[in-house]
Amino acid sequence: MIESFITVLLCLDYTLLLFLLGLTGLLLNKRNLLLMLLSLEFTFLASALNFLFISNLFHFFLGSIYGIFIILVVVADTAIGLSVVVLCYRSSKKASVNGLITLRG
Repeated sequence: MIESFITVLLCLDYTLLLFLLGLTGLLLNKRNLLLMLLSLEFTFLASALNFLFISNLFHFFLGSIYGIFIILVVVADTAIGLSVVVLCYRSSKKASVNGLITLRG
């Protein structure tokens, strides 16, 4: 039991680093849309992995369902975000936050 607890703690350290990487990417990057989207994906992935690791530790199946649901929401978010990036690139020939102003309808 203690070996699985230590393994889960190491995995939680990994997800903490992944979350902090995504958070610093969001805070430090204010112009590039692709890097902002990638940083957002890192934060969502870290939270989903936390659900999966904790549910594996306590043998609780509902945490795995929550983790898979978060991953499915992130996939939908990525599809919408990439379509916005493509539209921004087509209209202003650069994928920056300033190019989003040209997408007004």
